[in-house]
Amino acid sequence: MRAAALAALAVSFAGAPLAAEAPPAPAPAPAVDRTTASVELTRLKARPGERANLANFIIANWFAMDRKATEQGLFTSYRLLANTDPGGTWDLMVEVGYPTLAGFDHPATREAFEAIRAAHTTVPIKGKTLAELGTIVGTERVVVLSGTR
Repeated sequence: MRAAALAALAVSFAGAPLAAEAPPAPAPAPAVDRTTASVELTRLKARPGERANLANFIIANWFAMDRKATEQGLFTSYRLLANTDPGGTWDLMVEVGYPTLAGFDHPATREAFEAIRAAHTTVPIKGKTLAELGTIVGTERVVVLSGTR
C-alpha cells in the first residue's frame, strides 16, 4: 500500500472505539479511617488445663461480637495473644483497638456494643462458659503514640 493510503486508513480508524475497549473503572470507595487511637488490654488466667478451651471461647464468643463491632466502625482491630511463660500471672490477652481515646467508655461505642452483646448467644466450649474456663485478671487502656496500626 502506498504511504498516502496508509495514512488515510489510519485517520479513518483513529476516532472509532475498539471493540475490546473496557468500560471505565468505577471510582474507588472513600477510604475509611481505621486509625487506632487507644487500645484496651484484657488479661485472662485460665483454670488448670483450660487454656486452649478459654482461647476457643474467646474466639467463638468475644470475637464474634468484636467482628461486628469492627464492621460497624466501633473497633479498629482485635486480636488474641498468648503468654509464653506458663507460670505467668496471665495466660491470654485480648487486645482491642478503638478509634477514640475514650475506647469502650465512649458513650456511642458502649451503647452500640451493648446491642451487639444483647443479640449474641453464648457458645459454650466443651459445655463450659467463661466462669468455668478462666477469669479476667486485669484490664487497662493505653494510648497509641506511634506504630503501624
